[in-house]
Amino acid sequence: MYKKFYGFSENPFNPTPDPRFLFLSIGHYETLSSMISGIKERKGITVISGDVGTGKTTLIYALLKDLSERIKTAFVFNTKISFQDLLIYILMDLEVAVPKENLTTLLVLFRQYLKERMIRNETVAIIIDEAQNLEFEVMENLFRLYSEDSPAAKLVQILLVGQPELEAKLDSQKLQAFKNRFAIRNYLKPLNQKESGEYIDHRLKVVGSSSSKVFTPQAIDRISKFSNGIPRVINILCDRALLTGYTTSSRKIDEEIVKDTIKELSHLKSHRTGSQLGVRPLYAILVVVILAVLGFGTLYFFNWDSNLKLSLKRSEKTILLEEILIKKEKSIEEEAKKATERVVSAKKGWTLSLLALQYYNNVNPTLIDLILEFNPQITDLNRIFVNQQIKIPSITEELFLIQAPNQSYKIYLGTFSDEQFGHSLRKTFVLKGKTLEVVPRKVSPQDTWLRMLAGEFKTREESLRAIQALRQKGLLPAFVGSPK
Repeated sequence: MYKKFYGFSENPFNPTPDPRFLFLSIGHYETLSSMISGIKERKGITVISGDVGTGKTTLIYALLKDLSERIKTAFVFNTKISFQDLLIYILMDLEVAVPKENLTTLLVLFRQYLKERMIRNETVAIIIDEAQNLEFEVMENLFRLYSEDSPAAKLVQILLVGQPELEAKLDSQKLQAFKNRFAIRNYLKPLNQKESGEYIDHRLKVVGSSSSKVFTPQAIDRISKFSNGIPRVINILCDRALLTGYTTSSRKIDEEIVKDTIKELSHLKSHRTGSQLGVRPLYAILVVVILAVLGFGTLYFFNWDSNLKLSLKRSEKTILLEEILIKKEKSIEEEAKKATERVVSAKKGWTLSLLALQYYNNVNPTLIDLILEFNPQITDLNRIFVNQQIKIPSITEELFLIQAPNQSYKIYLGTFSDEQFGHSLRKTFVLKGKTLEVVPRKVSPQDTWLRMLAGEFKTREESLRAIQALRQKGLLPAFVGSPK
């Protein structure tokens, strides 16, 4: 959105794990080195833990790019599964044709695969992200794959990556029998103050800029302190600050912009790191959902396309992993654009106000008017019928753009019951010099509301920038709620 404005080749603070943006602080370098040496030197079971958002998954992708062809890897994202399902995923990612058989047959297939790798002097690495979600029974059976008394079993290298709860699980009495099998245990710490600033600069340099061009030193210092060194929080904060800068035409992000952004994102603040990190806004939830979908999609990749052969080489598979992440992210964006409405069947006692509350977490004339706009068959806002099919529009910024015949734009500010309330928007700097237009809107035989439009805007980009600025200041009624 702000990429062109700041001259970036791409979004520098995209939350999706990407090894191209990997910043190797001392802690990240030591952790990656532990992961690589644990697998290459066949040390057995390596455990990497760290707080939410510290960059563990990015390190996994960096690891996958670094491993040689002689190391066959199985990468597992989805960990709330049985051991049998886990073994199926592992075999599939190792390019072994998996019949629909019982656990015994799967174990035989896995052991046979290990024997074949032993003849070629190859290593088998099982890499599991979000390992803290594994059940104890699944962990026990997984560790037995390495602990079996056979030369081939020693080829198995297990890398467990997860949140701090993983450490507690591994230290529990239930897994005491395997405690001496953990060759490496490394805790990935957050960045320190200096590293946080270097992290911001590194990501900006990847996209053709630098922190000195975009942020003031005071802004970086405030971001670093607020984030507690958590890269994910730094990404979210920098992304939002850049969006604010873009909407206000600020070429450089100063401390005031960051302070305002921090107020909006105060819920990200944690007095300590760890599982208490409260990343709870819609934006962060979407990030988590996207990552989960990407991981799930990778696991089932071979099921989705039966034309893909299971004889892919390791190098090809690594490339495909990156392509899947990109394609899935684009697919999610495209689906979001298509999902402009949903259709519900009205139940007894329903009203448009209840529908607005249910789907937008708020009720106001603007939200009700939008529902009416998508349902011209409803001529009275106070009257809908049982089983009536009602379209519920998704609230997007593009929904508020109105293109005029002369290719200029107006923006829909909202619908109000009082004209004076709508005119209060004139005071905002975004609409300075623009004309406010009032359009009567008959919403029932007795009621007429007023739609407020603002224009003209010369370009679509200028219009969207105004919408974003108004939205950030909480001046657009349609965005006051949190759509479900």
